[in-house]
Amino acid sequence: MKQKGLKQLLHILTILFFSSTFALAQNTDCDYKKPHQADTWIFGKKGRIYFKEDPPTIAATTLDYAMPSGSSAISDANGDLLFFSNGKTVWNKSYQVMENGTGLNGALLGGQTSIIVPNPGNNKQYFLFTSNMYLAGILTKGINYSTIDFTNKPEGVVTSKNNFLFNENTKTMCAIKHENKKDYWAIFHGFGPSGNKFYAYLVDTSGVSSTPVVSTIGYTQTGDLNNQVGYMKASSDGSKIAISIPVDGVVEVYDFNNATGELSNVVSSNAGAFYLPFGLEFSPNNTKLYLTTSPLLKDSSSYLYQFDITAADPFAAPTIINQFVYNATLQDSTMQGMQLSVDGKIYVTKARQSGGGLPNLGVIYNPDRDGLGCNYNELNGSGNNGMFLMGAETQGGLPDFMSDFLNIPHFYYYSQCENDTTKFEIRNKANVNPTWNFKDPAGIGFLSDLMKPRFIFSDPGEYQVELTETYNGIDYVFTEPVVINPLPSIDIGAGKDTIYILPNSSVRLDAGEGYDVYNWNPNLSSGRYLDADHEGMYICKVIDFNCCTNSDTVFIKYSKLSYPNAFVPQGNKAENQTFKVVGQISAISKYQLNIFNRWGQLVFETSDPNIGWDGTYKGATAPTGTYIYSSVFTSFESGVQSSIDIKTTGSVTLIR
Repeated sequence: MKQKGLKQLLHILTILFFSSTFALAQNTDCDYKKPHQADTWIFGKKGRIYFKEDPPTIAATTLDYAMPSGSSAISDANGDLLFFSNGKTVWNKSYQVMENGTGLNGALLGGQTSIIVPNPGNNKQYFLFTSNMYLAGILTKGINYSTIDFTNKPEGVVTSKNNFLFNENTKTMCAIKHENKKDYWAIFHGFGPSGNKFYAYLVDTSGVSSTPVVSTIGYTQTGDLNNQVGYMKASSDGSKIAISIPVDGVVEVYDFNNATGELSNVVSSNAGAFYLPFGLEFSPNNTKLYLTTSPLLKDSSSYLYQFDITAADPFAAPTIINQFVYNATLQDSTMQGMQLSVDGKIYVTKARQSGGGLPNLGVIYNPDRDGLGCNYNELNGSGNNGMFLMGAETQGGLPDFMSDFLNIPHFYYYSQCENDTTKFEIRNKANVNPTWNFKDPAGIGFLSDLMKPRFIFSDPGEYQVELTETYNGIDYVFTEPVVINPLPSIDIGAGKDTIYILPNSSVRLDAGEGYDVYNWNPNLSSGRYLDADHEGMYICKVIDFNCCTNSDTVFIKYSKLSYPNAFVPQGNKAENQTFKVVGQISAISKYQLNIFNRWGQLVFETSDPNIGWDGTYKGATAPTGTYIYSSVFTSFESGVQSSIDIKTTGSVTLIR
């Protein structure tokens, strides 16, 4: 068992050593990583928002990129823009037309124009899906995809354009991550003869499948062409899909199986239940669905509805969040597209039917909260006009994103190992007066900043941490599981602080199997083993698959072995009553001791260094005198050295 005082000293030395030597080896790959692919929005008339920081940066673009309806955009893992599109043209991160980026088969007006899906088999490629209207024999370009490649061009190039998938389609689409967390589904809806079908195309390492998974289900979309231009949205967790059918006044919610690509369990409103339903969006926790209606007739109201999709019939009793009378004569505006952001808020476009826009986006500040508690255009108890676009204007739509890019917990945490100071952060800080329950009374909290508290959990395990947000006297409770992982168990000294070896020999130190990273000092190995052949301090730090780190230290010393030159079997000192090896016998793998009298007769032998000669021979007392001994010490083997034998001879005096 290691001594406590020495172990504490070694721990301090280890910390000092690794703080300098292995600073670059700190592994944080297991910490939660907030997705940033949906950080940059380009939309409407010169609209641009950077959500990389909180609060977001709003800066109108220099040019108008012709986005009267929807758009698509994607950023890299750091939140920096890669490219964007209106379905007909692709622009690069420099806001210039991408090479070969014109002539795409999408349509600017109505519904959703495009969506971008990464290529799971190539992190330098993306697939841009586009939609066009369908009218038999006239508008037949349908659904297509183009490949955007960054392999050799930092600004990107469209390498494969307008790959046809199908027509008889609506202008609605969404994209969902596969259950395997690697592949994707690109999902579309049919129209006319195919109006009761969903088409889910698998995007995997082979590219875009040419054969979709077809689900025949739900309301048939046919008739008036304006039935094509609603919205299809996926919940951020990929479990639900909602669709709006404007002219027929239908809204539907489906279950989506992200393993098979199939839709099921449709819940549908009655036809005509809503007048021109249009924009859709799910709340971040996927319990609410929001809908806008965009009337075309004089003196009709534009509504923003909230539905509780956990209810058996979510459309039976919707909550009206906002409404106003649209006046066509005055060219008034209507609420149209909606989009969830990485900041946990839902943004709402408000556009004029004539095609013009307005200088503000509407904001649903707290979309997970029930009813008017969602705080549409209300912040800190005061009403406002939402988000001012700094000279840009809203139009019909906002950028569409693959749903997983918005699958962000209500709060998240960093540093998940035993003894870590775990740091928490709230995704959406609007209208929040937070209190925390870490469900660990023995833990230590640092709560000076309740938006970003820190906590040291007392033990490894899973804790159901609660965040309570109090607003207008109402408590909103959000729970997330927090897993604190144990430190890896490492013992390079097999329970010892010091290991003794014979001079000129070596010993194999074993840090154990199954770790992702091994760091030794001296820096003689980056693997599980290190063969030590010199005296000194040896340290190994390991990092396991949970990115938790631990280290162990051992001293290697040469063993000093010797024999006394005399012993007294009947003496007063017990340690001098037998003749045996003295020193650190743990360094010995094998041992042999032989003792001879003056006539060369063998009087004693042993292979156990713990057993000595007591001065007897054949059960009788051996006479006083000088005896000759010979011994052999055999070292342990290591990975670089076989065992060695050290032979010793000498004489010893037996005294009575």
